[in-house]
Amino acid sequence: MKEKLPLPTTKVIALFPSILRSITEFHFTRNQSHNIKVLLVSSFSIFLLSLIFVQGVTFWYNMQQREVFMQERALLEKEVTYWQGIADTYHGYRDVYYRLASLQYKLGNTAASQEYVRKALEVDPNFVDGRVLGTKVGL
Repeated sequence: MKEKLPLPTTKVIALFPSILRSITEFHFTRNQSHNIKVLLVSSFSIFLLSLIFVQGVTFWYNMQQREVFMQERALLEKEVTYWQGIADTYHGYRDVYYRLASLQYKLGNTAASQEYVRKALEVDPNFVDGRVLGTKVGL
């Protein structure tokens, strides 16, 4: 027969309480989980629809601004045509060349603007406004 070992005489100190406690878990019922899913999907859908609405309003605003821009551009091009007719009829007027240069600058045609600034400065080399516009167009 085997001999039994003696039990230890020292007392073991437990690091944890001897009564085990468990954290109770909360479970949703089937109806509650369905309602939560519906709420989440609805919230996300409303968020997406609001983003689509904002993008639509932004697009509409940009189209309105584009229309205004195109109208202003058409007026500027019409004015350029008028002043080019004046410049062709009457040669050597610095103010006509300066006006054409400024209109071309507003339209974004820097090469044509530089050409008209050069013509204006050839007629009057001391033309201060022509020099200012010349620096803006890179002359």
